[in-house]
Amino acid sequence: MAAYGVGDMDRHLKDGLLAVSLALAGVLSHALPHPMGVSTVGAIGMVAAAYLPRRLMLVPVLATVLLIDAVNGYYSALAMSFVYAGHLLAAVAVRPVLGKIGIRPVAFAAIASAVVFYHISNLTPMAMGFYPNTVEGWIACYIAGLPFLLKGILANALYGGAAFVIIALTGAFDADRFAAAKRH
Repeated sequence: MAAYGVGDMDRHLKDGLLAVSLALAGVLSHALPHPMGVSTVGAIGMVAAAYLPRRLMLVPVLATVLLIDAVNGYYSALAMSFVYAGHLLAAVAVRPVLGKIGIRPVAFAAIASAVVFYHISNLTPMAMGFYPNTVEGWIACYIAGLPFLLKGILANALYGGAAFVIIALTGAFDADRFAAAKRH
């Protein structure tokens, strides 16, 4: 067992608190009225990717979707697997983009996260047979999902942008802490 200094324990505690806070924010935000497809999960993945170490990065995203589904009810395991994979891979995809926090990286991450989620989650209707497995079926499926892609970009930009602005204004994370999170 590795020995930890006070600074390490403090960092681990802060990481854990951030992970739990993000998950709670995600679940509580879904209790509020919001338009279909305008979710905080992508923004939670963006913040987790930017500020949590790799070992914790996916925890808030997974906890959020699991808890939301526990409240709202579970549905098809096949559909859920694509949706969960989409959320998790979107967070992984934006981690390198958020190596430096600023307007451009956050805007790009908002778009990239939504695009990754859109491509993976749109496999659900195809896998469930809602569209024929033809070129025309694939095109129809992905065209039908375009409004959700746009809502995802909007949600990520709005919620993610707000989160990063709040973090910047409060000074919650400094450059050294951010660099330390990226190393682990």
